[in-house]
Amino acid sequence: MAFVTCHHSVSAVVPTADQQFQHIRTVHARRAGTAFWGMKMSQPNKGAVFTLAKQLALVAALLAATILVTAPTIAADNGAAKWKVWTYNASNRALRGSVPANTDTGLATFAFPLTPDVALLVTDHGSYKGSLLGDLSGKTISAKVSDSGGPFMYFGEGPGGTGTPDNPCPGTPTVRLFFQTSNAGGFSGVHYWWSNPVSRPLNGLTAQTTMSESLPNPGGWSDYFGKFGSDPAYSAGYQDAVKNVTSIGLSFGGGCFFENGVGAPNGGSFTLWSFTAN
Repeated sequence: MAFVTCHHSVSAVVPTADQQFQHIRTVHARRAGTAFWGMKMSQPNKGAVFTLAKQLALVAALLAATILVTAPTIAADNGAAKWKVWTYNASNRALRGSVPANTDTGLATFAFPLTPDVALLVTDHGSYKGSLLGDLSGKTISAKVSDSGGPFMYFGEGPGGTGTPDNPCPGTPTVRLFFQTSNAGGFSGVHYWWSNPVSRPLNGLTAQTTMSESLPNPGGWSDYFGKFGSDPAYSAGYQDAVKNVTSIGLSFGGGCFFENGVGAPNGGSFTLWSFTAN
């Protein structure tokens, strides 16, 4: 699977009590004809502060890298093949996708790598059109998950969950809900949405646990630049994304970031038992 990639770090103001900064390990990729992003990124509770020139340069560079390709081929309808794990490669400049294993009663399971590089578990499978993909207005997204092994670590984690210069927010590795809409018209931050603050800590998640967030609650979702769907300046973009979901699932991160990647130095696995939009 070929990728077109760009790599950018965005400098920003040092976070205050009400602000966290954004550092992006960015992948701009075309996946079987579908624009797809993976990013080492923060999702601040009250928005990120950027140097405007750097932000505009980031978007311009990503748009310049766009390559148009043919429409995707729909995969066979065979359980876990509907879902893919997306992992940062060693260069941090690309994501590689792999098909997780089937489970007896669930959707998918996978083993975490030793390094903190698992970013996403998502689907864009055509068989989900009308249930998990398409217009999800008025629905609530729910995922039942569990893991085993560990302890788990996120990218940029310091000793004992402390911060580092690139990821100064102390925290724990987490999993949260994620969805995106089409990027066919060009990149926009409102094409990508994460549940915020709804998430689950990965360490100790041994029992099957459900997390849910309502799409009619735009204040429970924040976008690529940390803007909430309830913000009047971004609410139209949020509603447009909800009406045309093209990829959906889970993201893995920790500290200041929602999708900076998670691993298990001593081994560990993750299971998605169910994922619904009702």
